[in-house]
Amino acid sequence: MKVILPGDSHAGPFRTEDHTSVLDAQLRQYALEIGTLYRRSEQQRSELEAATLAVVNAFIIALGAHDPYTRDHTSRVQHLALATARLLDFDDGRLEDVRLGSVLHDIGKISVSDSILRKPARLSEQEYEDIRRHPSVGWLMIESFPALQGARNYVLYHHERWDGSGYPHGLKGDAIPIEGRLLAVVDAYDAMTSDRSYRPGRPPAEAVQELLRVSGTQLDPQVVQAFIAALRRETPPG
Repeated sequence: MKVILPGDSHAGPFRTEDHTSVLDAQLRQYALEIGTLYRRSEQQRSELEAATLAVVNAFIIALGAHDPYTRDHTSRVQHLALATARLLDFDDGRLEDVRLGSVLHDIGKISVSDSILRKPARLSEQEYEDIRRHPSVGWLMIESFPALQGARNYVLYHHERWDGSGYPHGLKGDAIPIEGRLLAVVDAYDAMTSDRSYRPGRPPAEAVQELLRVSGTQLDPQVVQAFIAALRRETPPG
């Protein structure tokens, strides 16, 4: 059998076996090159993940030193946010974003002075304005890290309110990304049930009643219901 190579009308006889051998050699070479590229890509991804983890840990350590309450609050919020997200049918990839976003959601408070964060009394209007800037500051802190992209909506939108009265952008209803709506509910519950220097925490049952009261005004009703169901699962009876 004569095989004519494409584009070479003057080529002489060429055996099928020879052609197959050349193709096999090319395929083996391609496989080696792809394997090398894959290993290099995996190494780069591993190095990027390690660098990102180091950045996250640095942020957490800095925030914990700056404000011990926020450090402990973050841990509790992460636990309850994950439980709620599972009931909202978040897939594994989105659950990873919940883990990261809940840890970093208050990172912008690093820019707020210790005297405000640890003030043993209610804040003045000016001090409250300083606090209100922390979602935008936090977003600016992480927006240049591609590996932290999944955390951005948690950081920026967790103080938006269902009725549009929140901050920093005054978004309303479904215009608020689900990440912000989720964290707003969990954040509100933990804030109510935590002891602060200027007031004791509310009992859990009372905090749940308050969530129901503001459901549909400050908070997404669907997320409130999912959170309460998650809380019941997390809290043993009695």
